[in-house]
Amino acid sequence: MNYELLQKLIDSYIEKYSLMNNQEHHEIYKWTAVSNFQKYWDIDAENFGKMFKKALSESENLVDDNVMQPGRGIDFLCKQGDKWMERVRDAFRDLLAIDNSDYGRRQKKINTFVEEVNAMLDEAGNEEWKYRQNPKAVIMYLAFIEPDDNYMFREGEVKAFANYVRYTGKIGSGKSFSLKSYYKLCEEIVARLQDESDLMEMVAGELEKEAGRTDDNAVTDIDGENHILAFDLIYCAQNYDFYEEQLVTTKKRPASALKSDEKEQQAGVLREKIAGIQAALDEASQKREQLRLPELTGQQVTHKKFGTGQVAAQDRHYLTVQFGENVKKFTLPDALIKGFLAAEDDSALKCCEEIAALDAEKERCARELHILELELALIK
Repeated sequence: MNYELLQKLIDSYIEKYSLMNNQEHHEIYKWTAVSNFQKYWDIDAENFGKMFKKALSESENLVDDNVMQPGRGIDFLCKQGDKWMERVRDAFRDLLAIDNSDYGRRQKKINTFVEEVNAMLDEAGNEEWKYRQNPKAVIMYLAFIEPDDNYMFREGEVKAFANYVRYTGKIGSGKSFSLKSYYKLCEEIVARLQDESDLMEMVAGELEKEAGRTDDNAVTDIDGENHILAFDLIYCAQNYDFYEEQLVTTKKRPASALKSDEKEQQAGVLREKIAGIQAALDEASQKREQLRLPELTGQQVTHKKFGTGQVAAQDRHYLTVQFGENVKKFTLPDALIKGFLAAEDDSALKCCEEIAALDAEKERCARELHILELELALIK
């Protein structure tokens, strides 16, 4: 890691701290979210779903947002009956089993939790894709339940931060994601933050104000290991334009760690990578435009809970299906890919899989382009 670049981000964080915690922004809510969770968390609670919902009530967009709502998925399962609630509780017990900070083992527990709870959602016949669990959400659960042993996580912010500070660990994404590598990044950040006495005083002061606002004195002690603070730095660096500020500073500085020929060599390599990623993005976009789902209107489809129905209408993103007197709407292509619906036309599933793969490729290319372009601007 380049500690000089890390220090620049810490300096920007200190400089903007008041702005980030004014009435408009109020980033200190992350500490309140964890403190509130700790207040209500009880794995032995009589009504696990009600407890979990109340514990997450101050989490704002940290777990559930407008797109994905895994926290509501937990609540949904618990409302299906006592047997379902106990299965969810058992999944959390397995997730929290002692692992002695073996992060490889912890990551396996996270993946197992995702698989088990999503299988429950499928079994319950829930077609709400937004309720499904994912590793990011489960990492957040762990950061709320055991904040001194875990770190919050948002992929976009983490990747941008790691690239900016030249972190050499391979955090990865999707199946290549490494919890161990991400936690090591956070541990290095925490080690640097501990030397920032002025920052610690600022945070302590803001937490005292938050304790008065929320009538929750526990919030002042909730982050004894500065794990929430490390994540807040990562989050704010991207969302408050720290990187753009450093670009301006870098361009103005006459001295540089790189000689002109070294800069040009690195820039050339980055331009080649950008060209290759752009070509891949263009190709994926072109193929995606050419793909159209087979027309399923009038055909029969099968749902594991609702049985056999007929497709009453179809547009680019949705299928409307008539199951006897009930009408249900399903998202395309997820409804077929995830097995919520089975169509008579086998080509429909294949086409949906191709569409999903191309959309994922486009998203991956766009993310990589953004990061590479940022790196290129930094060395100009």
